[in-house]
Amino acid sequence: MPLDDALAARMAEPDFWPVYLFDGDAPDVYDEDAEDQESHVARFQLGGGFALVLDLTLALEYVDLALAAPGLPQPVTVGWDDQAHFHPHVMAWPELDLLCRAVSLHDPELRHPGPMLALLCRFAFLTEGDDLDGVTPLVDAAFGLMRPGDGGGGVQAETRDWFDLRDLRGTGVVWTSRADGHRAVDQHGDDGLPLYSLRAPDSEDFPFGAWSALLAHARERMGAAAGDRTLRAPAVRQALDRCSAPDGYEHLAPLADALAEAGYTHPVLMRAVAQPSHRAEACWAVETLSGLPQGELVPRWFGPSPLSGSESWRLSLTLPVAGRPWRFGQQVAGELSTALQDAGLGRAEVGGSMSRQEGDGYVHVEDHLDLLIRDDLAVGVTIVARILHSHGAAETAILRHAGKGDEVVPLRRPN
Repeated sequence: MPLDDALAARMAEPDFWPVYLFDGDAPDVYDEDAEDQESHVARFQLGGGFALVLDLTLALEYVDLALAAPGLPQPVTVGWDDQAHFHPHVMAWPELDLLCRAVSLHDPELRHPGPMLALLCRFAFLTEGDDLDGVTPLVDAAFGLMRPGDGGGGVQAETRDWFDLRDLRGTGVVWTSRADGHRAVDQHGDDGLPLYSLRAPDSEDFPFGAWSALLAHARERMGAAAGDRTLRAPAVRQALDRCSAPDGYEHLAPLADALAEAGYTHPVLMRAVAQPSHRAEACWAVETLSGLPQGELVPRWFGPSPLSGSESWRLSLTLPVAGRPWRFGQQVAGELSTALQDAGLGRAEVGGSMSRQEGDGYVHVEDHLDLLIRDDLAVGVTIVARILHSHGAAETAILRHAGKGDEVVPLRRPN
């Protein structure tokens, strides 16, 4: 069982996902009096001795992902996420989707999309060639099932946050083959989000051979599920052809009947067709049964991704606070975040501060705020300028594009 009762119950609590995803507005769950801070372990078994082991310590904002595989004496860390020295870029999106599908076939209790995808997507990232039309519905379904009712008619907030943090398209990230034939990832250039991965071509810390074997084992499981001879029955093929059309989800009931009549018995795929928890679950099941390439049917069933064409900008705001009220920086960050979120344009949070020594003590002189603005940079900057001018802080504050050196964004007074 991948999720023990304690973790399953914790995931159902309202504060779990904000805390797990390091949401700036998440409540503080650190207990300074506790000998051991709250931690949980989830093992996603693939069979054959393969498993992904997720170890999370919520209070310390630390999440570790390890690989267990034949030949490894113990699970080996392949990536981790925290608020300091993170290395979360473990796998390409198609690898995560493949592993979730294969684990679901092995463990009927773990449906896909569902908890595995929601928990592990922080370790997957997008690179050139990844089609958002085939990605967004699965991620959105996973978070929607974990946090029902939070979609607000658009994509889940968690889906958009994941996209903002893990979209490395256009940042010079490339997949390469090492001399031993295993895939590695590298980044050429510094435009956009940086790559932090143990899977670099010259890495001695990543278990390349075991990871390749994991993916090969997952593909074997998928192939075995799709190779059943009953799937060649004419009535089944006709039903699958109808389900492979853009309106194919309307024909799932006849497909379920045809599979049952032909004697197909795989419990996970039969359930996904006959009683899907979400349309996305039926979609990957039909892909598998039809022998379609992974992800090909998703855009047909779901259409263009709401995130297609989306952009985001990361900015750094230096805010002098000497002579200001206590927690002035936190107040401004809160107002900025509320205004940007209300406009659907992003968020803000305090990322650091600076003090200088005066006499025998130190004086707090400035705060550094991290801002994320989505889709409309000009409107987002206008909101920032308006709030700073309302506090008389725009004349001394400095707004820059993060990672762009001295490129300053003007904070003009709104009309």
